[in-house]
Amino acid sequence: MKFTDEERQAWLASLDRRFSSAAVLIENEQGELLIVKAGYKDHWSLPGGIVDAGESPLEAAVREVKEEVDIQVDPKDLKLAMVASRHSDEFLTHQFVFFTKLENDAFSEIKLQESEIVASKFIAKNEVDFEDMSLLWAIRFWAIDKFGYVNTKIIDNDGVKKEVVDFFAPMIGGK
Repeated sequence: MKFTDEERQAWLASLDRRFSSAAVLIENEQGELLIVKAGYKDHWSLPGGIVDAGESPLEAAVREVKEEVDIQVDPKDLKLAMVASRHSDEFLTHQFVFFTKLENDAFSEIKLQESEIVASKFIAKNEVDFEDMSLLWAIRFWAIDKFGYVNTKIIDNDGVKKEVVDFFAPMIGGK
């Protein structure tokens, strides 16, 4: 059976439209992770953001790191660490999380994006569970070396949103 162009266009229009985001786990030479606090979020997260039209998640990750912390990462140095399907009452989205390790001098002149990012800091893996702060799920997974596919649900409890992981599948050869 062959579809007409009109049938194909109608079928494509009927498909679920999900937007995507991309972020980067960036470690320094000591193995600490660069995390950022956006003014519009309740939690600390990673440099990253929405994948723009016509852009790949990899391109978005590189662009967002440059925009948010003024660090140029080479796409060839990025490895895919995690992919998440994130569910809430408002949206359904995919998040691509990449990993890289940079020399300390790459962080010497971090410049935060004034319109979005209010703070940045480094956190060690052994500090993640002991820090009294709300952290993006990917930071907690990085701290225990879990890399792979994740399903999350964003739950609204009386105006306080919390993202919980309800499924994890490790990458082949991963944990």
